[in-house]
Parts: sequence; structure tokens; C-alpha cells
Amino acid sequence: MKYNSFEIAMLIKEIYASTIEIVNDNLKESGLTHQQTMVIKLIAHKEKITISELCKEMSLAKGTISGIVSRLEAADYVKKVKCDNDKRNTYVEFSTKGYEYAKNFRNEINKSFDKIFENFTDDEVKETKENLIKLRDKLKRR
Repeated sequence: MKYNSFEIAMLIKEIYASTIEIVNDNLKESGLTHQQTMVIKLIAHKEKITISELCKEMSLAKGTISGIVSRLEAADYVKKVKCDNDKRNTYVEFSTKGYEYAKNFRNEINKSFDKIFENFTDDEVKETKENLIKLRDKLKRR
């Protein structure tokens, strides 16, 4: 099968840009930045996380992460909790408001992406997912 790899790369770029646009449209309503939402997403995956772990996951400096967390804390999305075993470690976890936001945001994002695939058959969605996983795995092994 003959294909143009550049065309495929450009399609991936366009899909990524459209995906970010969908996420940003959902963010506008919340008033949160993309980075603040990424912190919330990471907390949602781990339940609680240290500032150092956030720095590593997001590839940002400690000062930058501390500022993001402080703004989220001031807006009552997160709270800082000292580790019981080691008082030097501080965890960031959801407040009630942050938990509700994360849950609702995920639902809104899912609805947005469901609309994208609404005219696909189940088999087309399955095949698309399988091919994307294959591509992702190939890129990881490069």
C-alpha cells in the first residue's frame, strides 16, 4: 500500500489542534487555565500528589507549580495536606469543589468527543482506536 507519511503527519497535527480547541472551549466556561486543569487531571488520577511529582509530570519548575497550586487553593479547588509520616512532604488533593469540577469536566469532555464520533459505527470507532494505539506504541519504541 502506498501512502504519504507527510499527509498522515499533517492529519495528526490537525487532529491534535482540534482536540486542544475542544478542550479549551470547555475551559473557557470554568475560568481555569490549561495548566490548572492539568494539575486537576493529575490529582484525579492519583487522588493526592506532591508538588515534586507535579513538577516531574508537567515538566515545570517548582516555583511555577507552586503558583498554579496556590491559585487553585485560593479558588478552593485543592487543598494542601501534610504527610502524616514525613511533615516535610505536602500533598495536594481535591477540595469538594475541585472533585466536583473534575467529575463534571470529564463528563463535558466526554460529551464533546462523543459528538465527534456520533456518525461512526461501533466498528469504525474500534478500528480507529486500535490504529491509534498501534501508532502510539510504535512511536514509543522509536
